Amino acid sequence: MASPSGERVRVEVIGIMGAGTCSSGLHEVGQSWVVDDAVVPQGMCGYAYNAINPFIMALRCGGRFPWKDEPVATVCCPDADNPVVFRLSLDE
Repeated sequence: MASPSGERVRVEVIGIMGAGTCSSGLHEVGQSWVVDDAVVPQGMCGYAYNAINPFIMALRCGGRFPWKDEPVATVCCPDADNPVVFRLSLDE
């Protein structure tokens, strides 16, 4: 259901490449958050949030991605050695 400021987006950690551990020590596979405002979710790395935020905002505003048939995005954090992989989708 949409909040007054847009759609709610579920952010899930679905993988960690490289060594399999998050370099910041904050993330592990299975974590999830719901984003419904402009605040970095508690416990999420600010660098990761900065990388995924443009995709979150597109989904929150009703946008879609031309390479997907559904409103979903898979985005990695900027850590080149151990990128955390996030799945972004509308929160039903």
